[in-house]
Amino acid sequence: MTDGPPQEVRPTHNLGTNLLYYLVPLIIVSGLCFGGYFLVKSIDDTPVSESPTPEVTPTTPPVDPPDPPTPQVELFPTDRVMDVQITVDDKDWNKIRFQTRNIFEVLQTKRKYEQIPSPYVYVPAKVTIDGVEYPEVGLRKKGFIGSQNSSRPSLKVKLNYVNKSAQVGGLTNLTFNNNNQDITLMSQVMGYAFFNANGTPAPRCSYARISVNGKPVGLYTHVETVRETVLERGFGNTTGTLYEGTVVDFYADWENSFELKVGTPESDQKSREKIKRLIEVLKRPTPAATGTPKAKRQGEELQAAIGELVDLDSFYTFWATESLLGFWDGYTANTNNFFIYDNPTTNKFHFMPWGGDCMFEKKSKLRVDPRAPLSVKTKGLIAHKLYQIPAARERYASTLKQIMATHWKEDALLAETQRIESLVKGLIPPEQASKVRFDGIRQFIRNRRGDIQQETANGMPVWAAKPQPPPLLAMPGAGGRKQDTNTIFYAAKTGNIDRIKQFLAKKVDINGFDGGGTTALSHAVLAGKTEAVGFLIAQGADPNLSNRDGNTVLHGAAFLGRHQIAQILLDGGAKPNARNNKGETPLDSCSAPWSDQIQGFVQFIARLLQITVDMDRVRTGRPQVVAILRKHDGLSGADVADRKKMNLWQAARAGKLSTLKKRLDKTKDINALDSKGISALSWAVMAGRSKATRMLIDRGANVNQKNT
Repeated sequence: MTDGPPQEVRPTHNLGTNLLYYLVPLIIVSGLCFGGYFLVKSIDDTPVSESPTPEVTPTTPPVDPPDPPTPQVELFPTDRVMDVQITVDDKDWNKIRFQTRNIFEVLQTKRKYEQIPSPYVYVPAKVTIDGVEYPEVGLRKKGFIGSQNSSRPSLKVKLNYVNKSAQVGGLTNLTFNNNNQDITLMSQVMGYAFFNANGTPAPRCSYARISVNGKPVGLYTHVETVRETVLERGFGNTTGTLYEGTVVDFYADWENSFELKVGTPESDQKSREKIKRLIEVLKRPTPAATGTPKAKRQGEELQAAIGELVDLDSFYTFWATESLLGFWDGYTANTNNFFIYDNPTTNKFHFMPWGGDCMFEKKSKLRVDPRAPLSVKTKGLIAHKLYQIPAARERYASTLKQIMATHWKEDALLAETQRIESLVKGLIPPEQASKVRFDGIRQFIRNRRGDIQQETANGMPVWAAKPQPPPLLAMPGAGGRKQDTNTIFYAAKTGNIDRIKQFLAKKVDINGFDGGGTTALSHAVLAGKTEAVGFLIAQGADPNLSNRDGNTVLHGAAFLGRHQIAQILLDGGAKPNARNNKGETPLDSCSAPWSDQIQGFVQFIARLLQITVDMDRVRTGRPQVVAILRKHDGLSGADVADRKKMNLWQAARAGKLSTLKKRLDKTKDINALDSKGISALSWAVMAGRSKATRMLIDRGANVNQKNT
């Protein structure tokens, strides 16, 4: 690559109408000079002398021309949003954006031993970044499960798709995340910056407004691909071995589950041997929490053994930062979204974050024990083992305290959220903007110090819950558990009413549970067997029984958009506001806008339960269930919780009729004034709650009551 100012590269053909690119190399042949001569004498009677061998200058073999220099552009501006224009054939765009991952394939058993091939493929495209063209790049979708979105997919741009030496700022691949889970739009930008500030190497970020074929798609976060640029900046070298971890951990026989990203075959072999040694160390028994000299010595020995293979200074910082930021989908909280670098300088593993679109969140969206502490994450096996050692727990506490004192500056962090909001707010397409919630991250920043200090006032909480190895899923119906067809549950699932009658005649409990904690009614509901649902309800099936997660059959019907079944259940006495173990009501199960993520969950459930679902009916049925639930005073879990706290005056002001009725049934003085000196009737009138006003008057509220 030659030095010089950025050069603009113009496309040589219309990328919008061509599926393939053609590279026509110019063959430069140098030195093809035929030197030599033939010595010819006149033809006469004189004998002709033998001609000498002619001299021929050796021919220089043809050489390929050097690749043209790649135009450069600033990829990580902090004071503006990049404009990224993508031109791609419509067929190719539809091809890649609808590609998806199947959770059973992603988490299949063999991933423990080898890498699962990616379902995503590159297609040719042209990309223009802030006016600078890159006419021959590769474009593909990216993402695991939570970031799936066909209308606004996360994207990878391969700059060296055709020109093998193409790079911008040392990067050959660009990563654009769709912010599907990052509804604050700030988690990645601020989270990675926080890691970098406290010494943990992490990607740089910027914002990009992406358009495809002239149509705005969304506001993306451009995240630096973790390769040599990050390694050089963070460690001062690039000759080590880099692995990515995706729902993997250091358990027996899992050493080949880590995906090689940087390194030679030789270095890969050596580093995997080191992973195996770490796995062996982590197999050691966890020291007893007795505080005896023996237990203390065992703990010190275990920490030292881990420290022979993992750089503990950097790991404690990485660990405490993940916990402080509430990163519920990283290594220490979910054995996911991380890199490990076998650093040749230290000859130890160093951890780096990835997938940071769900930081700054107090509660995990995964199913975790509600008693788990907020101040520390211990699902990652290394974190768990260390946290059981009192000295290590103290070291963690000291690291967390130091990071909070040095880097957790609320005023500066809040100011940064305001700056970012001002930067991006006017550039978000309406569909995406409707889901953005800037205030969530601010609430987290304001409350985080207090939450942690309250929990750790008497020292770090003791938490010994043993993590489980990463999940491995067998393909249902192909090596999965065989169904028992001679049960009332199978009869309900298949809608076989005659068989249900036979089981009931044998005194089989209609409300009994199968081995998975599911009733016959639940099987019929999930499978969409409407007539069987009605029959079971008529025979005494209880629609309010819950499974192990606290979900009722109405939750299931709502999630799958079974609107006819939902109506039957409500008519049969199902409680519209029953809450599961997470506090969610049936309305919560069906009110979220349809997305690839929801479709993926539906597909997962269908495969798991071995049932058939019509995705279009699920998509169109969910809003119909919402309407049915609303008619039955259905509320969200949050509203149910609020109603329990809502007093007479608040219910009147909010127009919550069912709550208002309950409060009126219990009140002794309907005309009582609240702390502000205002009656319930006055609140209803001022808030324009006509139905609440009528209810209060009908119940005897004094229309002439004066407020103070």
